Amino acid sequence: MANLTLLPRRLSLLLPALLLAGSSLVAGDPAKDLPKFDGDIQKYWTNACARCHGVNGNGRDNNGTPLPDAGFDFTDSRKANRKKDADWVKITLQGKDKMPAFKDKMTEADAQRFVTEILRKFAARH
Repeated sequence: MANLTLLPRRLSLLLPALLLAGSSLVAGDPAKDLPKFDGDIQKYWTNACARCHGVNGNGRDNNGTPLPDAGFDFTDSRKANRKKDADWVKITLQGKDKMPAFKDKMTEADAQRFVTEILRKFAARH
């Protein structure tokens, strides 16, 4: 029979390893938690995109502080306008770097509308 006095010590050594292993299993696909596009572009921006890109498209919160997972700043028109609409549609659907893919959340036509009606307007304002 195992020595029960060593059990708490063994658990204390094992617990951090189990927690680390479990956290990598839970992390999974960040796009899984995103809502499916329902046709309301502004609402979708607010619910799915503003958490990284900011409500104003600049990657910052309302106080001007960079968001923890700050995404591309669409208000930087020189950078935003370097890419063609087709490039932004591809990035939206396939993802890039930390940005998840939205191919399971919207169609290509939805993504094109999104680029035209949201992203290009952020770049045009500045």
